[in-house]
Amino acid sequence: MTVLEKLHKYSTCEIADALLKLGNTPWGGYLADIQMWSPDFCSGETKIIGPAYTVKVGNMVDKEDDNAPTPSQHFADVAPKGSVIFISAPPGFKNAVWGGLMSARAKTLKVQGVVVDGRIRDLAEHRGMQIPVFAQGHSILSQGAFLRPSEIGVPATMSTCPVVVHPGDIIVGDLDGVVCIPRDQLEKVVVYCQKHTTIDNHCMEDILQGATVQDTFKKRRGV
Repeated sequence: MTVLEKLHKYSTCEIADALLKLGNTPWGGYLADIQMWSPDFCSGETKIIGPAYTVKVGNMVDKEDDNAPTPSQHFADVAPKGSVIFISAPPGFKNAVWGGLMSARAKTLKVQGVVVDGRIRDLAEHRGMQIPVFAQGHSILSQGAFLRPSEIGVPATMSTCPVVVHPGDIIVGDLDGVVCIPRDQLEKVVVYCQKHTTIDNHCMEDILQGATVQDTFKKRRGV
């Protein structure tokens, strides 16, 4: 079983707990305020796990961004198979940066899913294709008049927290939210989750049998 296959057992909450305990990862890798919009809204068994394929979009009228490189291909056309597309949009914009046509392309390329630090549109199309899409929110406005793709395969900082997503970092998303695991922390995260998820399972059993949270934590966690 590969490391990524082992990771499927654990929720984003458990992974964030591990990253917080291990240290050196701001906010436990939590990509704040990102929610699942497709195939369902924050429900179901959907989980995405894969290496980040990063995309930054820039402000069309920001003169400081005029010198940013423009990709020669549409970013949705070159997403690697099995990747998670991570799109970083500047804060404050109300338009979408991902839509149904791009989800159709992502589906044919067999990407794991899409995570947008910004807005999406065409909810019915994403859900009809059953493609996992996570985002801050949704909109009816398109990208073109406001933003443009500027860089692919570069580190991208979340607009809502100090987490930086690097190309190849492992992104995990489920109904609770999205977490980014730095590549050098992956093995340690799995080991931590294996140990502490077992402890928490015992805690749940004790509490359901009538034990108090305080006594259970003292017994099982030593706190």
